[in-house]
Amino acid sequence: MNNLNNDNLNILDLPDEILFIIFKKLNTIDVFHSLVGVNQPFDRLALDPLNFHDLDMTDIMTINLLYDKTPSIDTETLSKICSKILPRIHHQVHKLTVEQYSMKDILCAANYSELYSLSLINFQTKILYQYLKGILFHFIRFN
Repeated sequence: MNNLNNDNLNILDLPDEILFIIFKKLNTIDVFHSLVGVNQPFDRLALDPLNFHDLDMTDIMTINLLYDKTPSIDTETLSKICSKILPRIHHQVHKLTVEQYSMKDILCAANYSELYSLSLINFQTKILYQYLKGILFHFIRFN
């Protein structure tokens, strides 16, 4: 039997497969905010293309926030994700889910060349109309 000293155990001692399972159980926002930038092994695992083809950028609290009119991602976390993470992974994102308060920042952070599905969660009709009108105006003006 192998005797291990519990004082020397580290989460990085776990096999990648176990860490992948743990990461899958966490919210994408939490993984990006808490694990990316900690060290190279976490970066490699958290930003692995198999983990984020389907990128859900909403928080569990999003459903309640429609009525509170507050973003589900705090400003500092959203800024970090948009400036440091999305530009690194944008070309591997196939599906993206956003809510109305973070959509503009997330969509403007990168060119999602492989994106084929955009899901909009908890949008008020008036806000969605304004976004679509702005996108259409930009498209007509610059194309």
